[in-house]
Amino acid sequence: MDVRQLRYFLSVAKCRSFSRAGVELNIAQPALSHHVANLEAELGVKLFERSTKGVTPTECGETLMRHAETILRQVTKAAIDVKITSAQPSGTVSIGLPTSISIGLTVPLLHAVEARYPAITLKIIENHSGFLSEWILAGRLDMGVLFDIDPASPFDLKPLMEEHLYFVAAPGSFIDGRESIELNEISGTPLILTGASHGLRHAIDRHENGIAFDVKTEIDSLVAIKQLVASGYGHSILPWGAIQGECAAGVLHAVRIEKPKIKRKVYLASARGWPRSRAAEIISGLLFEVAGGLVADDRWRGELLKESGI
Repeated sequence: MDVRQLRYFLSVAKCRSFSRAGVELNIAQPALSHHVANLEAELGVKLFERSTKGVTPTECGETLMRHAETILRQVTKAAIDVKITSAQPSGTVSIGLPTSISIGLTVPLLHAVEARYPAITLKIIENHSGFLSEWILAGRLDMGVLFDIDPASPFDLKPLMEEHLYFVAAPGSFIDGRESIELNEISGTPLILTGASHGLRHAIDRHENGIAFDVKTEIDSLVAIKQLVASGYGHSILPWGAIQGECAAGVLHAVRIEKPKIKRKVYLASARGWPRSRAAEIISGLLFEVAGGLVADDRWRGELLKESGI
């Protein structure tokens, strides 16, 4: 199996036709059919169902399509990276951010990239950490911010920080005038939390032993959660970076959770064993620099971690 065979196979699979793929690739149809037949013989499986209307990938063909797309994408990135190694850092870097991190990190990170590395195009994809981890391993993202990851997982991990979570309420609530609240005091208060698939919820649920959390509503939208809390509908548990703007404006009030603290470890993750472009390495370093600045400015609260702290 070689790159040319994979490229030919993928073109046929997407065109659903040997003749259309032959035109797209500028190769005679018999030669194209020969390459695909050799690939099927090498793998010992049938990759296409053939009919008078064209071809359709089999289940094995669909599996190979996913791998072929990833492999060809990496080959293209490798060629680009080699060409630009001695030049100004350039290229496209995709990074996945959970919403609770994206709220505070996206704007300063994009400004930093524009100011210092204008030839790098940064694509930020915001979603649940569960989806982001899948996309990183599939090669759809160069890297992503994930929480509480097992070091034995199939990621290359760079520990970023240990982030504190805060109890959040509307102004005029029972926490007014306080700077902290003990975890057992939260028992029985109506909470608005993200759903079970959210990395934020995982950090909260780890502390549920012995504490009766009263989850009034589950919503996978931090914007809606903050609006509901501000309206007095309930309370929530959120990271400082997601609420510092509203707290500064007096829309929300937040206090530290103590005895015990609710914290989560934040990592920058990439797929283990996959090469990263020079541009991706630069963005990785810049993200750590921007995160340090946010902590220094009290826009993100927690302890910065060193790589040896995994």
